[in-house]
Amino acid sequence: MKKLLVLAVAMMVTFALALPATAQDKADWSFYGSVRMWTAWESVDSDTPPQLSSSGAAGNFFQVGVTKARAQQFSDGTTSGDDDVAWLLQGNSRIGANVKWGNVGGRFEYGSGPNLRLLYGDWNFGPGTLRIGQDYGAYFYLVSGMCGVGGAECNGIGFGSIYSGRTPQIKLIMGGFQVNLATSTTTASYQAAPGLDVATLVPSDILVNANTPQDTDQLLPKIEASYTFNLGPASIFIGGVYNQYKEIFDVGGERKHTVDGWAFGAGTKMGFGPFYVNATAQYAHNPNNSGAGPYTVYPSVMLYDPATDRDESAKYFAGQLILGFKLSDAIAFEGGFIYQQGKVGALNYTGDFKQSTYTYYIQMTWSPVKNVYFIPEFGIIDFDKLQFQDGDLNYGSTTWLGVKWMINF
Repeated sequence: MKKLLVLAVAMMVTFALALPATAQDKADWSFYGSVRMWTAWESVDSDTPPQLSSSGAAGNFFQVGVTKARAQQFSDGTTSGDDDVAWLLQGNSRIGANVKWGNVGGRFEYGSGPNLRLLYGDWNFGPGTLRIGQDYGAYFYLVSGMCGVGGAECNGIGFGSIYSGRTPQIKLIMGGFQVNLATSTTTASYQAAPGLDVATLVPSDILVNANTPQDTDQLLPKIEASYTFNLGPASIFIGGVYNQYKEIFDVGGERKHTVDGWAFGAGTKMGFGPFYVNATAQYAHNPNNSGAGPYTVYPSVMLYDPATDRDESAKYFAGQLILGFKLSDAIAFEGGFIYQQGKVGALNYTGDFKQSTYTYYIQMTWSPVKNVYFIPEFGIIDFDKLQFQDGDLNYGSTTWLGVKWMINF
């Protein structure tokens, strides 16, 4: 009897000691989701070039939000603008989960499509965190709530926002400091077509990709780094990204060409009671080759002619100024101005290509209950003109009046 009692006590002690370990082995899963609709009237004016570019967007080559509105050109040479209605499930609608298991965790997130947005694991080793998988890069600092035409990613992405996308990477996080090595973005260099005639010019005449490389070799991962200072009511961000790869062409023999792209940016978010002011500024060389894009201006990629082995780097500048006012927990107002400028030397004749764009928007956020948001928005993107030695090509403007509908769960 005594032996049975001792055995029972020993089993109970063993079970009790095993309980904390069992509880610790159980991961904590926290699921979430967000459904987002974009409903809008979108319009392009008659100055927008009617011929579609290689990216399928009239008037610019690196479109982020694509509108169905298209300028029309008729047989008598006249052109007209176009209006259309967007009624879309936004691509950044999502469902995912955060997972925590001691000093190890992770996250996954799928968007509509479906498409994999995020999938990474974390190891908190004390002084910092090691993250592996697909995540936002370290060159990432959003200050604008603008959705814009097409209701794509919102946050002014593609219109001057500091955003390098979601890529497979290895990242080190130590407080406000982040650095990562990511999958390289290998946007091909482009070539400016010769013999430009401004009287019959359309966008695809200017930017051609006839020099498609036989092969593209990534010699280094894309490198990103940033530091965010938290200063009470204000935060300050500085960061950069660098990317390099080689293109190999057949021009009667092998010819190798190195593409370099980099960007440097700074930003701030400042609060003054119910008011806030956000701003960013960027300077870049070949930003759409660096993986810091896409940016919706023409001179944003390296131009290269494999026949002459001549290249020209694009120079890019962008600035954002965002002003906001929180009337209450349920109602807020925001407006902003975004400027972009790109410039690149022409390859096949004397001169430079230069373009500036101007974006204006105003929006109101109304949250009648927690996690439900209605965001009416009005905006204009003035693509202005592409300037070059022989004349200017008007790119026109795009206007929208829409509502972003969002329910988080």
